[in-house]
Amino acid sequence: MDPVIVVGAGPVGLTLSLALAARGVPSVLLDEGPGTEEVRLARTVVLREDTADLVERLGATGLEKDGLRWSGWRSMRRKQLVRDVPLGADAGDTGSGEPDASPLPAPLHIPQHALASALRAAVAAQPLVKTAQLSRVDTLEQDGDGVTVHTKGADPTWWRGSYLVGCDGARSTVRKLLDIRFPGRTAVERHAVAALRAELPWPGQAVLHRQPPWRGGGAE
Repeated sequence: MDPVIVVGAGPVGLTLSLALAARGVPSVLLDEGPGTEEVRLARTVVLREDTADLVERLGATGLEKDGLRWSGWRSMRRKQLVRDVPLGADAGDTGSGEPDASPLPAPLHIPQHALASALRAAVAAQPLVKTAQLSRVDTLEQDGDGVTVHTKGADPTWWRGSYLVGCDGARSTVRKLLDIRFPGRTAVERHAVAALRAELPWPGQAVLHRQPPWRGGGAE
């Protein structure tokens, strides 16, 4: 069969190609970038326990050494504790001050570049996945037997596949070429994200300040 064409080599596209290979399905992974990851410590992903297990089963190993599992999560308003969620094998939600009976495993917080690098290493070792870097899709044609895609870049190429999957993010080129709408409204928010080292009163726990004591009144 013709391979599945996967557009986008972020965590989603990389994982999809590995999952297809695990089932004996070949794929072509089209990557706009150079095939390397920019180190950005403040850009993290949070993997639930089952998701982290899936990624490791697909061959992306060693995530624990680059990530961190919190032992708890605290929400503060000013200096008042409003929610305390212990995390771990036997932990539960203590919003009322009492442990919940249902367990809440600790998710894995990991920089996105570390996750993507581990996935790329697994893809490089997978013979059923062909990766093309610096390849941006600019033409897409469908027929009764599959799909034909053209990429521009240093080596313009036509690709033939049985299916195509767009994993190229919110500004998806695939979706634009197929005139597929993205329904809904956009919420405009501004965030400042930074990575720093600091001693917290509760070692191993994350703290969310909804209204920090050093900030004036207004929205959270």
